[in-house]
Amino acid sequence: MTFSVPALLYTLGCCLISIIIASKPANKSNNKAWFQNLKHPDNSLVLKYINSFGFGFFLLWGCVLYSFFVRGIIAPIVITTVVILFMGMSPFLLFEIKNLKSFNLLNTVLFVLIPAVVFFLLQTNLVLAILVSMYFLWVVYETTYFYRLMKLNE
Repeated sequence: MTFSVPALLYTLGCCLISIIIASKPANKSNNKAWFQNLKHPDNSLVLKYINSFGFGFFLLWGCVLYSFFVRGIIAPIVITTVVILFMGMSPFLLFEIKNLKSFNLLNTVLFVLIPAVVFFLLQTNLVLAILVSMYFLWVVYETTYFYRLMKLNE
């Protein structure tokens, strides 16, 4: 795989748009206070490490999108772009709209999109396929966590 400036610029643009969408509501102190004041389930891994995970996930998905742009495969580019934009929409739904149901619905859509990305990655990059599969496990954990959070705070 050779280095491609256009692929890098497209990838950075997509990730930056998503990060801008995600960072605006997530950085407001009243939103953090709202989230911390919710009744949280046990094993609150999300609460402790959510910002660190978020940065790592954007880095991972940026690498995935870049690899698809370099190869010029349209379907996985579109799917990966949607996943990255959903990652940006998650904090907006959670903190700005304060709607746990919409947040969970968005996460359940990822149950279809991420395996599709893994399918395409298995054909081109095994390492990224494994990392994205691990991200899928995170989404399963996050969805079950936020479902329990939603039920505790109804």
